[in-house]
Amino acid sequence: MTTLGTNLARPRPQRTSFGINWSNLDIWLLLFVALLNIMGVAMIRSTTLDHPTLGALPGSQIQWMVVGVVIMFFMMVVDYRYWQSISQILYIAIVAFLAVGFFIGLVSAFGSARWYNLFGLSIQPSEMAKIGSLIWVANFFSRHRNKLDSLIWVGISGAYAGFPVFFILLQPDLSTSIVVMIVWFSMLFAAGLRWSHITMGGVAGAALLPIGWAAMLPYQRERVTDFLTSMTQSVLGIEPETLATYGSQYNVRQALISIGSGGWFGQGYSEATQIKYRFLKVRHTDFIYSATAAEFGFVGAMLVLLVLFLLVYRVLKVAEVAADPFGAYICYGFAGITFFQTIVNVGMNMNIMPVTGLPFPFLSYGGSSLVTFFVAVGMVQSVALRQNRRS
Repeated sequence: MTTLGTNLARPRPQRTSFGINWSNLDIWLLLFVALLNIMGVAMIRSTTLDHPTLGALPGSQIQWMVVGVVIMFFMMVVDYRYWQSISQILYIAIVAFLAVGFFIGLVSAFGSARWYNLFGLSIQPSEMAKIGSLIWVANFFSRHRNKLDSLIWVGISGAYAGFPVFFILLQPDLSTSIVVMIVWFSMLFAAGLRWSHITMGGVAGAALLPIGWAAMLPYQRERVTDFLTSMTQSVLGIEPETLATYGSQYNVRQALISIGSGGWFGQGYSEATQIKYRFLKVRHTDFIYSATAAEFGFVGAMLVLLVLFLLVYRVLKVAEVAADPFGAYICYGFAGITFFQTIVNVGMNMNIMPVTGLPFPFLSYGGSSLVTFFVAVGMVQSVALRQNRRS
C-alpha cells in the first residue's frame, strides 16, 4: 500500500520525442510570440483595409507566419550546438551571399538595394546576417571568453562581427548594420565587458562621428537633420513655418497626431481617422505602433510593449539555465536585437529618435523580418529544451 508522501516523491514522467524532454519547453515565450503575431496580423489588416494595392498583405503575413512556425519548430528540434559546429561555414556562406548581390543585382526600394528576388519571393540577405551573427559571435565569445579582459581581443571580436556589416552598409542599410553590431555588443556586455573599455569605445565612437556623417547618403543625413530640427522646435516651443507634406517629417508628424488621437483607450479597431483616411503613411510597417496607439489608445499600446518586454524577460531566463556559454550568448544576442528594435521603432514613432527602417518585432509587415524572429525564437527554445535544469 502506497502513501501520499510516496506518490508525491515519484518523479513526473518526461514527455519525450525526438529525444527531447518537452517539459522544458518555455510555454510563456511561445504565448507571448503568439499574442504579438495575432496583434500584428490584426493591425496589418486594419491599416490596409480597402486599400487598392495593399489589401492582400494580411494574407501574405499569415503565410509567412506559417512558414516561420514550421522553421521555428525545426530549429527547436535541432540541437543548437549543431550550429556552433558549422558557424565558420555559415559565416563564409552569408558573407558570400551578401557580396554576390552586387554582381547579380538586388531589388531596389527607397534608395537601397536590399532584396533578392527568388522564385517570386523577396528575400533580404541582411536579415540572414542577423541570425548568422547570433551564431558566429556566440561561438567566438564562447571560445575566447577568457581573453576578453584584453582590449585587443575586444577589437578582434568587433572586427570579426563587423566584417559582414561592411557589405550591408554598401546596400546601403545602416539600421540593419547597427542591429548586427548590437548583437555583438549584447554578447560582449554579457561576457563581462569592462566599463573602462565601454568608456574608451564611447570616446572613439564620438571621434568617428564626422567620418560617419560624411559616409551617410543624402536621405540619411536629411532624416537626422529633420529629427534634430523637430526636436529643437519642440523644446523651444516653436511651430514650424511650413508643414511637411511628404518625407520623414510628414510621417513623424502624422505618427504623433495618431498617437495623441488615441487617448487612453483608442478610437476603436479600424475606426481611427488617421488610419482610415490614410493620413499616416507606411502605417503597416514602420509606423504600425502609432496605428496601434490610435486604435487602442495608451493602454493598448502599453500592453503591446508589456508583452514584448515579457518576451525579452523569458529569453533572459532561458539564458540563465543554458547548458553552456554558447547557448546563453544566443539568448543574450536575441534579447538585445528584440529590445533594441523595439526601443528604436517606438522612439521614431514618438519623435525621440531619427526615422529608420527597423520594424517593430512581430507586429510590422515583412516576411523576411518575421521569419528571422521565428528562427531566433526556435534557437532560444532549443537552448531551453536542453537546459541543465528545469526553470
